[in-house]
Amino acid sequence: MEGARLMQFGTEDSEEKDLQNQERRPSLPQWEVSESTRTRFIDFLCVALNASSTVLIVFLNKYTLSDPQLRKSQILMAIWHFAATFFVLLLATRKPWRLFEPVRLPALQVLPLSAFFAGFLVLNNLSLAHNPVGFYQLSKILTTPSVVFINFLVFQKTIPREQFLAVLVTCVGVGLVSVQSFKGNALGTGIACAAFTTTACYQIWIGKKMADLKVDAPQLLLNQSVTAVALLIPVSMLVDVFPDFSTISTPTLLSLVAGGFVASLLNLSQFLIIGRTSALTFNIVSNVKMIAILSLGWYTEGKTFTLLDIMGVLLALVGAWQYAVWGRK
Repeated sequence: MEGARLMQFGTEDSEEKDLQNQERRPSLPQWEVSESTRTRFIDFLCVALNASSTVLIVFLNKYTLSDPQLRKSQILMAIWHFAATFFVLLLATRKPWRLFEPVRLPALQVLPLSAFFAGFLVLNNLSLAHNPVGFYQLSKILTTPSVVFINFLVFQKTIPREQFLAVLVTCVGVGLVSVQSFKGNALGTGIACAAFTTTACYQIWIGKKMADLKVDAPQLLLNQSVTAVALLIPVSMLVDVFPDFSTISTPTLLSLVAGGFVASLLNLSQFLIIGRTSALTFNIVSNVKMIAILSLGWYTEGKTFTLLDIMGVLLALVGAWQYAVWGRK
């Protein structure tokens, strides 16, 4: 009997301790979500950041370049974008983010690629300055066909028939929309062609450099951006007409400053999307962004659509979409 009492007492004591421990233990909040839900939410934020920054950068740059002084200082504007990208990427390597590990590359290894990097940004800004937003954005679709053509011409690389047909459809679509633009603005069309050709060369080369140097995209961009600044400073001193910032309106200056930070967020979000999801997701997001920019651009310009324009836009978008889909099969 005594033993039974002791056992009962011990059991009651143990139950009391368990009850006390349960009371001390903090309960999970009702709003706590699963890891998969959190991951999807972060992916959504990355996509939203990329989409919003892409649309913003086009219209911020267009507004900034409408100023006569800044229009003559486009290399200086590119320097600011590269500098902002460098500082934001550098910040992304620090605590608490630690989005990637910084790597210091030899300057001579990065110099040629940085020259192309600077060239494609300057040419794209020139294209935006000399073309309506709609045509500027639509001409950028031709970067992918240019990559295909240059790869075939230089490296004898071929693509499946389905992708080749998608490229042809894209070219026909852009061509239909570009006919009227070329007639009225040969200079702007020429700059747009130079811009997407340079961008294609840069995209081909960047893939090779990443493999040769054994680095990922943000590590290479961190090194490129600072080298591009060093390259463009002497060019800016020779070519640019330095603006008198005291005479430039406050909204224009704000758009200039914001443009640099938005450009850096755009670059960073591109890497996050590809790293967290896939290249196909990035291509789908790119096509959605393209539709948004084309629609907003033509709306702000008060463009009247012809049947040729509508057919051209639809063909270009379908071609770009099909190329991305077939590329993942």
